[in-house]
Amino acid sequence: MIPLYFKIYQQIKDDIRDHTYPAGSFLPSENELVTQFQTSRDTIRKALAKLDEEGLIQKQRGKGSQVISHQLRHFPISGLTSFHELEELQHFHVVTEVPVFEYLTVTKKTQKTTLFPVGTPLYHIIRVRIIDGIYSVIDEDYIRADIVPGLTKDIAKHSIYAYIENILHLSVAYAEKTITAELVTAMDRKLLVGLPEDENRLIQVESQGHLTDTTYFQRTIARHRPDQFQFDEFARRQTT
Repeated sequence: MIPLYFKIYQQIKDDIRDHTYPAGSFLPSENELVTQFQTSRDTIRKALAKLDEEGLIQKQRGKGSQVISHQLRHFPISGLTSFHELEELQHFHVVTEVPVFEYLTVTKKTQKTTLFPVGTPLYHIIRVRIIDGIYSVIDEDYIRADIVPGLTKDIAKHSIYAYIENILHLSVAYAEKTITAELVTAMDRKLLVGLPEDENRLIQVESQGHLTDTTYFQRTIARHRPDQFQFDEFARRQTT
């Protein structure tokens, strides 16, 4: 049996998506919602908490629950665009946390994950992308330390590609990508603060980046919240 608070949450969520409550507007007060749905204040608060958890509303002290913009981010599949570049193109605000920045050497055990030969020196970097206040993406990178020397945690927090191209004067040419839907792990829930409890999969984009001389230098495993992104591609039919 579906709990009443969940039904109320779903109804308000639908009202937000069909612009009954447009972005920037305020939901009815808790008292009004209690009357509207003929239920308790505790039930209403549970429904509002779930809406807040999903980034659909934010509490404004003394004003109530304000609807925030909840448009999907357009993520280009075919291009090689950094988050710094996407931020400028799509006018959203990104904060990057770097919970892991370490050096390692590829072993037989890690070769399958990194796709680099045993003995290759690497940076192992995990970055969490917070977009407009919502924890949205986990980027895990393995980057050849002999090809990209001098990389630091501060550089990783801003733009690795800007460092590679503008400081090291290397040219990133292309990447091979694979997209899958993967089960959410305990680590995902720890890093993606606020991930809805009923969300059990993330969209995973794996890529192998190459320089213009075809050197394989970067392995990336990016895990995206599916409620935050729209993945775009342009396809042209081949004619004979």
